[in-house]
Amino acid sequence: MSSIDRRRFLQAAAAMGLITLPPAGRTLGYAGTKKRLVNTNGVSVIPTLQTVENYSVQAVPLDQVTITDSFWRPRMEANRNVSLDYCLVRFESGSVFNVAKLVEAAAYMLTDRADQQLETSIDGTINEMLASLDSRLENPDQAVRVSGHFLEAATAYYKATGKRQILEVALKAADQIDQGYGPEKDTYISGHQGLKMGLIALYRNTGDDRYWKLAKFFADERGKEDYERLGEYARDRTMAQDHAPVIDQTEAVGHCVRATFLYIPMTDIGTLAQSDAYSDAVDAIWQDTIHYKTYLTGGIGSIRFHEQFGEAYELPNLSAWNETCAAYGMVVWNHRLFLRDKDAKYIDVMERVLYNALLVGVNLQGDRFFYQNPLKSFGDYERFEWINVPCCPPNVVRMVASVGEYIYASGPSNEVYVNLFVDSTAQVTLNETTVTLRQDTRYPWDGQVALHVEPESATRFTVHLRIPGWTGDTVMPGDLYQFIGDTPTPPTVRLNGDPVPLIVEHGYIRLDRTWNAGDLIELDLPMPVRQVVAHPNVEDDRDRVALQRGPLVYCAEWPDNGGRALNIVVPDDAELDTEFRPNLLEGIQVISGPVQAIERRDNSNSTTHAVPHQLTAIPYYVWANRGMGEMAVWMARTPTQAWLPPLPPKQISEVRTSGGVQKGWTGYNDQNDDLASVYDGREPLNSADQSHRFFRMRPPVGQPAWLEYVFKQPTEISSAETYWFDDKRFCKFPSSWRILYRHEDRWHPVATRDPYTVAHDTFSTVTFDPVTTTAVRLEVEPQTESYKVGDIGPPGALFLDEDIEWREFGLIEWRVT
Repeated sequence: MSSIDRRRFLQAAAAMGLITLPPAGRTLGYAGTKKRLVNTNGVSVIPTLQTVENYSVQAVPLDQVTITDSFWRPRMEANRNVSLDYCLVRFESGSVFNVAKLVEAAAYMLTDRADQQLETSIDGTINEMLASLDSRLENPDQAVRVSGHFLEAATAYYKATGKRQILEVALKAADQIDQGYGPEKDTYISGHQGLKMGLIALYRNTGDDRYWKLAKFFADERGKEDYERLGEYARDRTMAQDHAPVIDQTEAVGHCVRATFLYIPMTDIGTLAQSDAYSDAVDAIWQDTIHYKTYLTGGIGSIRFHEQFGEAYELPNLSAWNETCAAYGMVVWNHRLFLRDKDAKYIDVMERVLYNALLVGVNLQGDRFFYQNPLKSFGDYERFEWINVPCCPPNVVRMVASVGEYIYASGPSNEVYVNLFVDSTAQVTLNETTVTLRQDTRYPWDGQVALHVEPESATRFTVHLRIPGWTGDTVMPGDLYQFIGDTPTPPTVRLNGDPVPLIVEHGYIRLDRTWNAGDLIELDLPMPVRQVVAHPNVEDDRDRVALQRGPLVYCAEWPDNGGRALNIVVPDDAELDTEFRPNLLEGIQVISGPVQAIERRDNSNSTTHAVPHQLTAIPYYVWANRGMGEMAVWMARTPTQAWLPPLPPKQISEVRTSGGVQKGWTGYNDQNDDLASVYDGREPLNSADQSHRFFRMRPPVGQPAWLEYVFKQPTEISSAETYWFDDKRFCKFPSSWRILYRHEDRWHPVATRDPYTVAHDTFSTVTFDPVTTTAVRLEVEPQTESYKVGDIGPPGALFLDEDIEWREFGLIEWRVT
């Protein structure tokens, strides 16, 4: 380590007894071109890592927090005993990108509780991983492609075990990168943003500011025009947030995981560089994300194509991407923003994501996962055992393992923040006195929290106790979502039995006093069932309501509601109650009450009526633990918005097609391609409407596509309506279409009275001379799109390795009269 700052860091560390400097007669110097400090015997001097903080407050670290919580501890044990091994055995040793996350997770588990068997196993994993890295660390061009997750894992594992083998390699990689990249050197724009996170992790754990400055260099290069792009997806600049300099970006765009993994180091850099430009950009992006582009669960990513943000208010429930990795990024990003500003609005968002969008990513047993997390299911989506892009499981594993460091924070002004309500004990040094904080709570099932404050001796400090926004009228910052109904009873706080005025600043009650052993703070956060509505610009949520209690978002799922969920109607005046059911889904608080459900009066789509129904709603994070079936977060407020599986129109006996898109795997959230959707009688929102299912076809070049209605008896028809789907990506409006009727076992085109059109955002209608027939056919000619090698193309939005011609269209509705 060559900088004066690092020399001072080593000297300070020695003064604090953290390391021993070389004895007299041995000097610290440089060895060859390496930039890490070594003594003249060639032995690296790596101090016991000490976190360097530049934020207003810092997280109370994992080794000072013990979780005994009845909610989190079982999840942590399943994470440790099942999920970690389950993931490790499915990765190849050379998969540094994902295995590193698991090494990091194991480090947190070992910090939580020593385990020699686990440590020995991870040592073996590290040896295999490092063997695959050896050839990649000999020059900067190879080293720069080492995952930032590896750098994060290296610091975490060293801190947990004191073993420096992986840290040595991480520092070698970072130093190689520093040799080759930076001002007046080469540049690099990565497709993924994790490298910057890893470099800043190295800085925070070594004090060498070269690393964060290198991260800033890589961030500053984005959006420049004067060189050829390098790196994965670099040609698709919006996807990788490379469309503009980062300090000029004000909207959340592109791939959501890559976005959060950029916004996290941007938040760090804004503080480290004392850069208003960075901080202002981060603030604008955060507001755009939370006010316009975040689901009620805290998930982000509404567009399947590039797994990206949509436009403002574009939040479809069925096709929601909501990648679990993005939930991980949202937790970390919002926590960093809190550390910067000490504002509980970020913790409110973080908590929402943690309990809903993140936890849903793994089942209760710890061995099945979600990549995408829709808020609606027709019953053909389930958790997967494994996936060919297995980035999400390791992120769940490392987040659950590290949840302890998100509970408390402390600052240099003798202050401690209680952010999450988790049955736990923390050791914090305040005013040069060790203080033990102990929470007793059943949160999130109820809102009663007892916080025991035990300083070793009487001392003055400040406790900041978070009052969640959901206890009042704030679902999330902004007006994307609103509670309806009466404002609940406000929280209460008592100190040693005496009431404390509820004066909330930046989301916290501030208790500044001289504390004594045995002091007790009692917090009561009322948790009534709350109904939530979305901004009217969110088309998919119009005339619908969601349920929330405390931090948990709820859903209706098929096993608890007579095999259905999408037919449920929750009126605004529904009287809903709650109870804890210890034997359901390992113990959960359910919401229940009398509502309505729609049923058919007869064998037809058009004659339905509402009947009484006893609703049972479960926390969203536990859905899909009992097999595939219907699920809804947003339920109808009126019967017209509820749904039943469609029946063919009365006069139709059979529906045929030349072939749709086969759905071969239910672990991927693609619930379309349902032939029944073309006759369900619904009115689409627009031609890009993904709030419901539609039908797609991909006929080869030269082969037409067709659908047929076969009538029960000869039927007279004289008009047809089609509503075409176009996702503005690979599924296009058709080039043309026509209607044919069957006569004497042959197909004949109808004699149209007006031309065929392909209308956008409305029905395409054609009238023709009446015919009496036993069957009618819709024949479609798709557009043919050409994609070249290197293009991002269909069907998976990946770079193509060959030229292709692609023909795909979608049909939402087809009616004949």
